Amino acid sequence: MKSAEYATDYRVQEPKMSVSNAAEFLGLTVQAVHKQLKAKNIVCPKIGNKTYINHDIAKQLFGLKFNQKVIAAQIVKGGTGKTTAIENVASCANTYGAKILKIDTDPQGNLTDANGVDAENYPVLIDVIKDDANIQDSVVSLTNSIDLIPSRIENVILDNVIVNEMLPLHSLYGDLLAPIIDNYDYVFIDCPPTMGQAVTAASLYADIVLAPLNPDKFSAKGLKILKKEIDVLNKRFKKKIDYRVFLNKFSAKTILSDKAIMSLISDPGLQGNLLETTVQFSQEIPNLTDDNKNLFSHLKKSIARSDFDRLTQEVLELSPTKVKKVQTKVKSKKRTRVAA
Repeated sequence: MKSAEYATDYRVQEPKMSVSNAAEFLGLTVQAVHKQLKAKNIVCPKIGNKTYINHDIAKQLFGLKFNQKVIAAQIVKGGTGKTTAIENVASCANTYGAKILKIDTDPQGNLTDANGVDAENYPVLIDVIKDDANIQDSVVSLTNSIDLIPSRIENVILDNVIVNEMLPLHSLYGDLLAPIIDNYDYVFIDCPPTMGQAVTAASLYADIVLAPLNPDKFSAKGLKILKKEIDVLNKRFKKKIDYRVFLNKFSAKTILSDKAIMSLISDPGLQGNLLETTVQFSQEIPNLTDDNKNLFSHLKKSIARSDFDRLTQEVLELSPTKVKKVQTKVKSKKRTRVAA
């Protein structure tokens, strides 16, 4: 793992949460949160004159106990926002104190580029599968709590190697990541818009397949193919792949968005799989991506950031009640010690 030096500017890549957002999540006033921080002797870093909460502080403030999950973003349609979803949900989860691994499996390497990493300097998945490198060497440290396994064009032969070497799809990712998986709370896999062997292996390994759906008929066709493929995999491997769909790039100004919502709501096949959160279209996202940043690289309030915050909480089941339970347990232990 390349941890001696971070691959990119640490302070730029570090996801940030404002104290007001932390207060909103906890259901407290800003003053109450500042009081908690002071009681814990926590000094927050600043951007200009604004203090913020990073991963390390979030762990102390929230004390959330995460259920380790693997989330694979995929749908058989390019441009739906898979990479954007992975990048922003992973970064948002980090602001709640989660340790993150992002894996780019797309030969185009969009997730790798979005993080400002030159994949030519590191081994990628195909190198690990062919035993030309170990998995630890492919891990790039972006911050002290976010790592990335990058991708480059050589990953285009992943499917061929899996078939020719007759690698087991049901255990491929589990075997590859076994030496490092326990280092992370969440693993996010960005898949290419195909249904090849590598994507199948990722689907079988994932706890959740996350599918962003755009309000257009081509995305709807892609979702239909995804649902059929998951049904096939469930029968073949005797699994129950859990998939979640959310409407992405929604615009209240377009009829297509309204039609897409009605179509999703009325689809009985999506019952239990459709997320409540809708992510609205925002030009801010591509602008930030061009600068190797995401919605959580700064403290600026925006509709897009709020949407992805809600999406993260829904997908990962993050709840302030978990914080309160943890804090209650801590207080109970203290009272027990005093009584003793």
